[in-house]
Formats: sequence, C-alpha cells, structure tokens
Amino acid sequence: MSSSSSRTQNQRLYVELQNAIEQDKLYWLRNDAKIRAAVSSKSYDEFREMVAAAHLKALTKEDKERKQRSWKTLTDNE
Repeated sequence: MSSSSSRTQNQRLYVELQNAIEQDKLYWLRNDAKIRAAVSSKSYDEFREMVAAAHLKALTKEDKERKQRSWKTLTDNE
C-alpha cells in the first residue's frame, strides 16, 4: 500500500470515528432526556419536546447580555 493511499484511508477512518463519537454522544443525551422525561412529563408532547431538545444547551449570562444585532446590518453595507 502506498503512503498516500494509506494516509487517505487513515483520514477516512478518522472522520468515520469522529462521526461515530458524535452520534454516540447524541444517543446518550437523548437517552438521558428520555429517562428524565418519562418521570417528569405530563403528556407525550411534553416528553417528545424534552427529548428533541436534549442536545440544546442553556444560554449563559454572557449570551443573554450580548448586544442585539439587526440582521439588516449585513445588507446595509452594500
């Protein structure tokens, strides 16, 4: 096997491993959310929403304090 094809194969394996790790993290986040939601939710809709939002992170104080920017400013410079 040549060095370049070996390197390409290693890069593909690395990308595949990274994707598998991300999928595994998401699986466990959703699984934990399912367990919490099964105990605390009052309806299936509430359960489903908790599981769907499992990957989201709460806003930090800095996120909330950031100055609000208008989307229009991006087009005003033209």
